[in-house]
Amino acid sequence: MSTENQKEINILDVLIALAKHKFFIIKLVFSITLIALIISLVWPKTYKSSSTFIPVTQQRGLPAGVAGMLGGAISLPMDIPRVNTEVFINILRSRELREDVINTFNFREIYGSELMEELLLQLDSDILINENREGGFGFNPIFSINLSFTSREPELSRDVVSYILDRLNQKVQEINLENALEHLQLLEERYQKNLSDLKAAEDSLQRFQEAYGILEVEEQAKQLVQKLGQLKASSIETEMRMAVLSQSVGPDNVELINMRRMREEYDRQYESLLRQSEGEAIRANAFHPLLDMPELGIRYFRLFREVQIQAKILEAIFPQLESQRMIVAAGQRGIQVIDPPVVPTYKDSPKRALIVLGGMFFSIFLALTIVLLREMYEHGKQTNSDNYRKLNELGEHFRFRRKVSDAAASDNNT
Repeated sequence: MSTENQKEINILDVLIALAKHKFFIIKLVFSITLIALIISLVWPKTYKSSSTFIPVTQQRGLPAGVAGMLGGAISLPMDIPRVNTEVFINILRSRELREDVINTFNFREIYGSELMEELLLQLDSDILINENREGGFGFNPIFSINLSFTSREPELSRDVVSYILDRLNQKVQEINLENALEHLQLLEERYQKNLSDLKAAEDSLQRFQEAYGILEVEEQAKQLVQKLGQLKASSIETEMRMAVLSQSVGPDNVELINMRRMREEYDRQYESLLRQSEGEAIRANAFHPLLDMPELGIRYFRLFREVQIQAKILEAIFPQLESQRMIVAAGQRGIQVIDPPVVPTYKDSPKRALIVLGGMFFSIFLALTIVLLREMYEHGKQTNSDNYRKLNELGEHFRFRRKVSDAAASDNNT
């Protein structure tokens, strides 16, 4: 192979080639840039309206003052679990909500289709949902959501976002109300049972007093009864909180497991103290005077203790019941809108400057590529280089008509 065939095109050769085809480059760049400008001008304008909101995930109970008047020294679970933040995303992407939007705003006419699946795909391409999560490692909860909609009409963009927010808030309120009603029913059932147990205990104590007269219980026995009542009330309160929490979390939830252990500890202490109040373990402690009471006094003590325990349970349940009734009657919102949607005044697309610049840079690249390939071809043709022969062979393989005619000729010869 000659030295000339091995010669590479240096920078001067490139500049000479560009100068030689300067008018071709200018025409191609100008033409493609003009086409990009025309496309950017005729491209339909679209407008985007956005809104940012916070999912309300905790149902706030009564104010501290009201809770104090109702509950006294009893601690109330003032935060009732509501819809999880992940559920908000599922509702926004649900088929029911999207079909409702399509039917309400007549997107069949806007998108020009009657197929629901195609309409859903078009709607999904115009709706954008961004989740803002808390920082940190692992799975982090959502603290805010940004919802936006893009269309050719500014008012339509605003109206669609507003409608979706209203429907989302309505759906979340329905779910929260259903959960609150279930919690209220649980409290009412336990409250009615407590009233029945308390009445039965009071009736038994009254019959005993009518038959044998009223016996005075030692102050130490009263303290024991109050302690038993507090333990039993705490156990029932924890059990109700577990029932509410289990509706929104799985059995392996850490908080639910801790509540279960807490309730078991309350029950263990209650049973232990109950055995002490009736067994031999009481001989050496402060409850010793109970041993001196006759059998009649022991019976009175048990009846009195049952009344006090049921009264403590009532003291714990009733404030929660009243609090839940107020929550159900109030009906709090499901989302808190931070940035409400507005009518956009500036188009979202097309980005004319980007389109024109993109077309210009593409035309420059295309022109340089064509010029260099052309010069390489001419240089190879003069020197009959290997690259030239390979280009000719490649061109022969792409000549489909010629191959077909050659194949037909060979068939005629046979």
